[in-house]
Amino acid sequence: MPVNRSVSPLGVSVDAIVDQALDLVAAGGLAELTLRPLATGLGVSVPVISSRMGSKGQLLEGVTRAAHARDRAFFGKWRDLAHAAGVMEAAARAAIVELALREWVTRERRQAIFFIELIHDRALRPDRFPALEDWLDEAGGFWSELLFAETSLPDVALGYVLDEAGFSLSADQDPRYALLRSLCLQRFVGGMFPGANAVEPDAIALLIASFGAPPVVQVDDAKRQLIADSAASVIVSQGIENVTHRSVALAAGVPASTVVYHFGGRPTLVVAGLHAVIARFHSRRSDLGPDRGNAPPDDPSVQDLIKATSMIALASAREPSLVPYAIDMRRRRGENWRASDMERLGIGIGAGFDRAAAQLLSIAAFGMGMIGMARKLPERDYYARALAAFEAWRGRRVA
Repeated sequence: MPVNRSVSPLGVSVDAIVDQALDLVAAGGLAELTLRPLATGLGVSVPVISSRMGSKGQLLEGVTRAAHARDRAFFGKWRDLAHAAGVMEAAARAAIVELALREWVTRERRQAIFFIELIHDRALRPDRFPALEDWLDEAGGFWSELLFAETSLPDVALGYVLDEAGFSLSADQDPRYALLRSLCLQRFVGGMFPGANAVEPDAIALLIASFGAPPVVQVDDAKRQLIADSAASVIVSQGIENVTHRSVALAAGVPASTVVYHFGGRPTLVVAGLHAVIARFHSRRSDLGPDRGNAPPDDPSVQDLIKATSMIALASAREPSLVPYAIDMRRRRGENWRASDMERLGIGIGAGFDRAAAQLLSIAAFGMGMIGMARKLPERDYYARALAAFEAWRGRRVA
């Protein structure tokens, strides 16, 4: 629906409603975006909000298109700066992407959270959302232009930025993470694989190793395992915000008091569910053989891993106790990629493969996975097309 910026007789503008909506989502998630909390926050009645924005569905579409328009202004500012700087080498492009990404997750934080929330929400739903897809189209073109100086790699570019942004929302103040993000961007813009002008090959691996692992949540008996597995199922089917003692108890078929007894507070329950998702993936890893076409494996355990680790990054922006686990997931990006995967994916044939390349490919693939699920795209074709475009760009760059 078109955004009407005029002020109603009751003095509530659409801009004010959008601002309040973004505040609600940033603080509590997309589930908070309903008419009554909006009205309460603005000090008006529900009919005033509905007269300006329509039904709940129309409200979501209206806020999405308004937020997209605000992001368009952000894109324009950074695109103009890049054009003013003229033709830039990879190091300069990496620097401008770093600055733009940092502004997006700080000054434009509400926009970033809302965008990521929409993608996560739509990945769990069976239907598509055209207003989000319009935003995805424009965002992909922008980040592709900024990263690669051309618009032909929107999927890889946006996938990378989306996944990294999720972690940046909570970890941006950690200097080790900030340095890791910067070094990875330099390598990514430079073509992912080691080269004459690439970041020192060992620097990223050494930095990754400097992060300590967070405390382990013990799952050492059958009852705790059942509860952890049930928490995992809630995460990947309903989202982390729906992980409660009651919802997990219902999924496990046990009393809520039993869940509390075994895991205590909600953050520990979320972490147990996350680790159960990871364990499921590893139990399937040996079954996901190399002869599966030119794309990452199309397997529910892979999709669940993408959803769970991406969602905990966003959740940590609201729950500080989850930050160490989100950083751990960022540290572990790429640990399941092997040199033998490169040929299967058609990437970097003849190029070197190291820990940094594995991280970069994983970050892009996880972000692309969330986008693909949100768009309801055929997974194999989506990955294959995007990775082929990246390899073609890399070939032109190296030639």
